[in-house]
Amino acid sequence: MLETWRMPAVPEEAHPFALADGWPDPLSGGLVTFRETGITLGSLVLEDEEWLALRCAPVLSLRVDDHPSTDGWTIQHPDGTESCFEFEIPTNPVLVPLSALADGRAFSEWVMDTHGALGRLLIWDESLRWWMVQDPDLELVITCAPEGIFTEKSEELSWLSIGSAVGRREVEQLRTRYGVTWDE
Repeated sequence: MLETWRMPAVPEEAHPFALADGWPDPLSGGLVTFRETGITLGSLVLEDEEWLALRCAPVLSLRVDDHPSTDGWTIQHPDGTESCFEFEIPTNPVLVPLSALADGRAFSEWVMDTHGALGRLLIWDESLRWWMVQDPDLELVITCAPEGIFTEKSEELSWLSIGSAVGRREVEQLRTRYGVTWDE
């Protein structure tokens, strides 16, 4: 049985960047961009050269939202039997295996097995040159990196015109916080 929602103790020193309201502060000299992402945690939509950039140095990950201490799912097999998969959600940074950085599918599957399907995920390189934070509830990934590592254009989120007022307000607050404008 999965536990009810509660925030596990995440030591402050586990956070590689200062967080305000669950979002990392921008890096000095870093370019902040917004782009659309999938609706499950880890579903990053990156270009091939961006996946290559992710493999240039060790990458770490950490959930930075209120979340249960465990997650999991049950699979019902055609014969009627069930298999349960349950795991603890890490409260310290986790090194992303190189194999998980091969492409979007590999990363998404690894994140699902390690951090779960929902929440807010922070990933960054070991040298702290860049970070990405993905929030599937907002279908948004925010990137902060020196120019030339990731896309340098922000895209308007396709759901904004039909999304909830709460979601639109949160995205607008984030745009203001990070000084992001939409590229045409």
